[in-house]
Amino acid sequence: MKILVVGDAHGNIELMKDLQNQYPNMDLYLDAGDNLSDSYTLFPFRSCKGNCDFFNFEDKVLIRTAYGNIFMRHVPYITEQEKKDTIIFIHGHTHKYKIEKKDNLIILCPGSVALPKDDSHGTYAIINLKEGLISIDIIDIFTKKILLHF
Repeated sequence: MKILVVGDAHGNIELMKDLQNQYPNMDLYLDAGDNLSDSYTLFPFRSCKGNCDFFNFEDKVLIRTAYGNIFMRHVPYITEQEKKDTIIFIHGHTHKYKIEKKDNLIILCPGSVALPKDDSHGTYAIINLKEGLISIDIIDIFTKKILLHF
């Protein structure tokens, strides 16, 4: 299963659509919030509601996969209950890309595609899930250089 993950577009939906066109064969497109748009405009991205969003999004999103659950919320907070059966927790809000593993949970922030607060031009993530294997790349939106690999 291949998943494209973005976050914090802050109205720059063209960047999200460009990524969708560059990666047309993804199984899933996820947005960690603060896109300032609506679900119809963002389709096929599945989004959670960010602190700057005022449209029809859920505060948290649970995606069940054959390999384990993916939980997504805009702010970097997950409860012990939400961690159960979750293999990847995706968040936005910080505008800084990050991948870390705590116990059996992978925590992923794709950074911001439009307004980065790190050393990038903007970033997104590609998740590859296979039986017993998870790989994640954080990619610079303009140079296409892999900045972080897990």
